[in-house]
Amino acid sequence: MSSDNSRHRLGLVAITALSLFGALFARLWFLQIVEGETLEQQVNSNAQRVVVVPAPRGRILDRNGVVLVDNRQSIVVAIDTQVFGDLKKDEQARVLERLSTYLNRGRPPNEPLTVQAIRNRLNDGRFSRFRPVPVAEDLMVDQEIYFREQADRFPSVVVERQSLRQYPYGSLAAHLLGYVGSISEAEYAGLKALGGSKPYVQSDEIGRSGVESSYEKYLRGTPGKRVYEVDRTNRVVREIGSQRRTPKQGDDLYLAIDVRVQAETEISLRQGLEQRRGVKGDLGNYPAESGAAAVVDPANGQVMAMASYPTYDPSTLVGGFSCSVWRDLQGLPAQGSCDTLGNEIAAIPAADRPPSKLVNRAIAGLYPPGSTFKLATAYASLNLGLITPETTLYDPGYFVIPGCKGSAQSCRVSSPSSDTGGIGNVNLNSAITQSSDTYFYKLGNDSWALYKQQRKAGPTALQDEIAKFGIGKKTGIDVAGEKAGRLPDPAWLKNFDKELNGKATEAGNWQSGASINLAIGQGDVLVTPLQMANAYAAFANGGTLYQPGVIDHITPFNEPGSITKAFAPKVIRKLDFQPDAYAAMKDGFEGVTQNRVGATGKAAFADFPQDVWPAAGKTGTAQSGTKTNRREDHSWFVGFGPASDTAPARYSAAVIMEHSGAGGSASAPAVRRIFQTIATNGLGAVDLRALLDPNSVVFTSTTTPAAGAGN
Repeated sequence: MSSDNSRHRLGLVAITALSLFGALFARLWFLQIVEGETLEQQVNSNAQRVVVVPAPRGRILDRNGVVLVDNRQSIVVAIDTQVFGDLKKDEQARVLERLSTYLNRGRPPNEPLTVQAIRNRLNDGRFSRFRPVPVAEDLMVDQEIYFREQADRFPSVVVERQSLRQYPYGSLAAHLLGYVGSISEAEYAGLKALGGSKPYVQSDEIGRSGVESSYEKYLRGTPGKRVYEVDRTNRVVREIGSQRRTPKQGDDLYLAIDVRVQAETEISLRQGLEQRRGVKGDLGNYPAESGAAAVVDPANGQVMAMASYPTYDPSTLVGGFSCSVWRDLQGLPAQGSCDTLGNEIAAIPAADRPPSKLVNRAIAGLYPPGSTFKLATAYASLNLGLITPETTLYDPGYFVIPGCKGSAQSCRVSSPSSDTGGIGNVNLNSAITQSSDTYFYKLGNDSWALYKQQRKAGPTALQDEIAKFGIGKKTGIDVAGEKAGRLPDPAWLKNFDKELNGKATEAGNWQSGASINLAIGQGDVLVTPLQMANAYAAFANGGTLYQPGVIDHITPFNEPGSITKAFAPKVIRKLDFQPDAYAAMKDGFEGVTQNRVGATGKAAFADFPQDVWPAAGKTGTAQSGTKTNRREDHSWFVGFGPASDTAPARYSAAVIMEHSGAGGSASAPAVRRIFQTIATNGLGAVDLRALLDPNSVVFTSTTTPAAGAGN
């Protein structure tokens, strides 16, 4: 082979090598100079992890700025999963065993924090892999110091301080405030899809009831974020400080309630039940285990107080709760299983089931209203032309249904006054004051006769007028869990019969007897305490039915002067009261609390300062149970005041005490206590410091005299 050929081949190799290196350098130049910035962003993006930093929830305050729900710092023990993952298996086991042993000191023996429970929490997908996973909360300071001093024995274990919900006044307004709980997978999926400026992570808590739930979007703070650069193994390399965002606390919610009125309402309800419990009734001793109250401002529909008993302390649900706590909330013994809780409750006869502490009976308790319903019946009868304010009827203590073809006994409807020979002559005014059932029996019968015999009105003429007070429909209050109640009519009875008998029956099965029962608030009508308080508020203000509201205004955290949302009265409808009819009804309700003949509430309101703060209202005694299984009556009183011609009414209060007897004996004294505190400027004497310990709360108003019976 000649030297020329060798040189030629070497030249070709050199040219090829130079070409390849040239192409490589050109590609490197293109990647680094032309596309370098884009590729760098892609690399960084792929290696970045965003961690959401929780923000404290907003506070909840009363209308005067008293803080009802706040946040507190809790010492939390957590495990850094990245560090924990680098430990050898045997070292992981030793750490968990030491952690479990130490944290179990002082815990109830039936609720141990096991090693497996800690492992389950570490594997819970709700918790971010880039934040320590919490294991135990509310440690003492000395425990915090211990973990810091013994850090070498607890590798991967960290101690943090987190924000948790705090309820300074314990159970006060618990049902209205509500509580928070862990977000479910289904809820998280839905909220994640919505996106927004307040993103959720699976370890977040969310409002579960009350305003904590209804105003979640305001109370939830705006989370912060930290962005980390990680390597291929997902280990943190560094934090990208330029992208850090500080969390922002949620808004402050100022409720319409006055904490002092709320306190007096709860105390009056609880004490009223305690005083009736065990007292001998018609069927035995009164259980008097549960009840509810609602206080509404007739001027605009704002809720001044809302109470439900039995109640609970929302702080027991902070950060999760044990089975024993959940059983107690259902009214069951704390000791027992939660796996078959539903079956355990179902096995108890309905009449004997313990009252649940979580139910807000003020908006979700459904009861026959008894004689408090006579407000709506009187209004309806006046509008249908069945009576005038002067119409006088004779009350012998019973009512005989006209045209009834049954036996004399079945056609005769007795009233509570039958034992005394009846009330005698009554008109609209005295029928309200003395609660004449016979008077209202006739109105119920005559309303049905308008349709059945006279064809002058439709089959629901009575119901149509009654419904104007909001009966049978939700009030629209801005609190979760409200129920609509029931206003029965022929169509409802037809469907009800279908459910019972498997077939539809003629609507004509609604006879005058059903209208008679409806007229006195019995039969199948069901209402909530809030509906009744709102109905009487509409009467007290002259005929405007407002939509109740619990919020006064909302501001950014700690900026009371920057109102972002304010309560605005919302009118549902105007009721048509003729002046003479309104005056007669108002005088009748005023007479209930005065020293008039037969007044059903005069004993409860004896010596009440009527000259300073005139009160009015209506007692109610509602039958409960079934024909074959009667239970003690429910006790009602709905009142309003001041019932003055010169000053507008500012309070309408409804109190229901389940299975507690006559309205004049149980619920009327409770409303009197509330009104007397307001009337005598006693609200200024309410010691809020005492309320900080619910067990030390003592009713501060003047003790009321013993009340007599009334319906």
